[in-house]
Amino acid sequence: MTMKTQDSFSGLDAGRRDMARSAGLAAFVYGYPLVESVRTCRLQTGHHGLASRAPLNTLHSATRPSTDQDRDVVTPANDLLYTTAWIHLGDGPCVLTVPAAAEHPGRYFVLALYDAYTENFENLGPRNCSAQGEQVLLLGPGQSAPAALSHLRQVACPTHLVWLISRILVGDEADQPAARALQATIRLAPAEGTGPARAPASVAGWEGEPVDAMADMEAGVPAEDVARRFFGNLCRALSDAPGRPEDQGLIAWFGQAGLRPGSGFDWALLDAPVREGLLQGFVEAIRLVGEAARSRKRKPWVLAGRAGRYGHDYLTRALTAYIGLGALATTEALYAAGHFAADGQALDGSRRHLLRFEADALPPADAFWSVTLYDADRFLYPNAIGRHAIGDRTPGLRREVDGSLQLIFSHDRPADAANWLPTPAGRFYLILRLYHPRQDVRQWRIPALQPLEGKA
Repeated sequence: MTMKTQDSFSGLDAGRRDMARSAGLAAFVYGYPLVESVRTCRLQTGHHGLASRAPLNTLHSATRPSTDQDRDVVTPANDLLYTTAWIHLGDGPCVLTVPAAAEHPGRYFVLALYDAYTENFENLGPRNCSAQGEQVLLLGPGQSAPAALSHLRQVACPTHLVWLISRILVGDEADQPAARALQATIRLAPAEGTGPARAPASVAGWEGEPVDAMADMEAGVPAEDVARRFFGNLCRALSDAPGRPEDQGLIAWFGQAGLRPGSGFDWALLDAPVREGLLQGFVEAIRLVGEAARSRKRKPWVLAGRAGRYGHDYLTRALTAYIGLGALATTEALYAAGHFAADGQALDGSRRHLLRFEADALPPADAFWSVTLYDADRFLYPNAIGRHAIGDRTPGLRREVDGSLQLIFSHDRPADAANWLPTPAGRFYLILRLYHPRQDVRQWRIPALQPLEGKA
């Protein structure tokens, strides 16, 4: 369809177009995290011949930290071993085994659970589970514990589709066997009497390649093709994950523009004013989320005020799904995004930059902290030394005489590379992560990156 001008319709048709435009914008902002969950589930569970990490209700454990070769989830951390699983509770509960922290003293880990809307509704680990390990019963909406398992700790999951992302702190190669030993004690199994896991209809019925709608638009795919597939996939996903009771009025309003839960969405059957309005709203929503991700205020750092648990802040939820799918709740980890230097210029490898932490003002985290660098495509940057992050456990870091810590960001290798994080030749950005942030973290000021004289 060729986009009509703003004056293509008048009277009632113009009003219907404008209503659909508003509904399309809101539906994208509300539904983008849900569609991204379904897309990622389809990508990682191998449906319809796609490469698979692991089938539904089955753990997949990475044996090394993420590198630039890992490209199915944006902004991965580089100092963690991940164990993931897509869990579908539609056919019955599952039992998740939390490792024994007492057998791995001092090692950070957490088993994070996300619903289909990317809400981090539960975090299981040393702070709230038995030090000797624990079995947890995961229950879908409306399910109750089987009598034989009623003694287990129970977690009520908001949606039948649940994403498990386990994070285990890992250091250099010498430390990896110990981290993998903890990883091997995570277990996931269907509760007795639960049938084989069947894919949700939204996963099995996904339309098109499992590509992010935002990435499709950035790649120049015609907007109408992207919008048609996105809204169809959204309607199927809403049928599997109807949303919270307080969201039902909003979802019903989407229906006035033809966006109703189920598999019956047909772009071609919508009349012209509604199609044009939905397309306009879709394009505006893409622009809204994209511009929000680029930190237009040019602050050196933007500290996440809310992540993992969003309430009714649907825009922050959509933005987080775009720049860092699977973010933890801020009580578990705090994220800060750095896109600009102290002078307001975008971070770019054509210049060298210095990040200086004073001796008495290091990042306030009780577990650990790190600064990870990402290329403009939101993935880790490939570089000759294979270093993607610097943090409090990086071997060989050098302190200044006064105890301060200075990190160098440049494309070319400096004479002293101990504290160097290689950058691409062009744009890049940083994520500062603080795990188990201290209570005074909001009073701490993250130092800005200072551009250095001379060629990068």
